[in-house]
Amino acid sequence: MATGNGFFAEGKYQPKSTQTWDSLVGNWDAYIGWEFTPALPLTYTTNIIDFGAIEYINFLTDVQCTGKLTTTIYYGNTVDSSGGSIDGASSVTYTVGDTPVAVKARYFQFLFSVDYPDSAGADPTPAIFSIDTDLSTRKITVSLDSIDSSTLNGSVGQRELVLEQSVAGISTAVITPHLTSSTAKYVVDNYVASVDSAGELYVEEVVSTGVIPYVAIDKTTDPITLNIYNLDTYGKTAIDCTFDAFVTGLPSMTVDTTGNIVEG
Repeated sequence: MATGNGFFAEGKYQPKSTQTWDSLVGNWDAYIGWEFTPALPLTYTTNIIDFGAIEYINFLTDVQCTGKLTTTIYYGNTVDSSGGSIDGASSVTYTVGDTPVAVKARYFQFLFSVDYPDSAGADPTPAIFSIDTDLSTRKITVSLDSIDSSTLNGSVGQRELVLEQSVAGISTAVITPHLTSSTAKYVVDNYVASVDSAGELYVEEVVSTGVIPYVAIDKTTDPITLNIYNLDTYGKTAIDCTFDAFVTGLPSMTVDTTGNIVEG
């Protein structure tokens, strides 16, 4: 169940005081309100959210608050028998300016923490007004046409596919290499005038040969690695080629200036 170290009052979730009734000594007439030192950071942990299946997921937040927001996401694929905790949960923590990465899991839980933006404490007392979260699997697709692999980073036969539109948690990547052609020259049999052909005439023919590139992708790397070969009767040779690409995945995420995790 949801837990935290603050309390709800006046339409917001706010920190308790570090002072207690025992701290109030002296002239009682001097105390006109409960405005003492807040116990920070103010934290709130949501209930466990069951996505219903193990998927690559973007975890998005919309927290209305005052103060500096830090978000920790706990995730895993199973929960204990009571459903109160995620078994062997992994976690990631993000704050303003970070670039979150999609994770593959079924169960998620969010811990929100707010504090003063700096140590001075001159800003309004941190508080949380509302919390919304979203587990998103919305996909975007990027299509690339007639890319010359020799223009990409890497080396011949092993190139990095960098996408201008940022895609995270790539689910599919289809690479279609173009057929390339080349020419080769050879001397036609029986058309050399003598064994010593110096100065003699000969017939030369030009033939066209097609190279069908083979591309194997490695999605475990960031960016994707393209392994490009020419498969011929002699084995495989590292080459460059021209190709089309069709990549589908989750939009990239970022932590905006309010501390919320959004799709960028």
